Amino acid sequence: MPAARTNPRVSESGSAPTSHDRLSLSTNWLSDAVVRISAAGAIDASNAAVFGDYVFRHAANSRRLILDLKGVDFFGIVGFSTLMNIQARCAYAAVKWTLLSSTAVSRVLEICDPRRTLPIAKSA
Repeated sequence: MPAARTNPRVSESGSAPTSHDRLSLSTNWLSDAVVRISAAGAIDASNAAVFGDYVFRHAANSRRLILDLKGVDFFGIVGFSTLMNIQARCAYAAVKWTLLSSTAVSRVLEICDPRRTLPIAKSA
């Protein structure tokens, strides 16, 4: 099983992070085929591409992806586009995936995904 890998805070700017330019990403392989990628902080136009690239790079050899966004406290509309791209690429690669959502993510998804096409896990 691959070792757990962590990427410390990712920031597009060289300054101290603010509520809209900070993003922490981490990867945890639960088995040889199951990966959990967690994000915390803000996903917006300044870092959505970094977020998407990270997911594609770290989930490349998985058969099951758990995308944990419970730590995301700001989620811009471009984050929804990134999730739709993740959905399309997972479908193409036959990777099953689940989204764990925060309040900030859920607010955007209520507007952008009213038919609930994304695989959001039910809250307990």
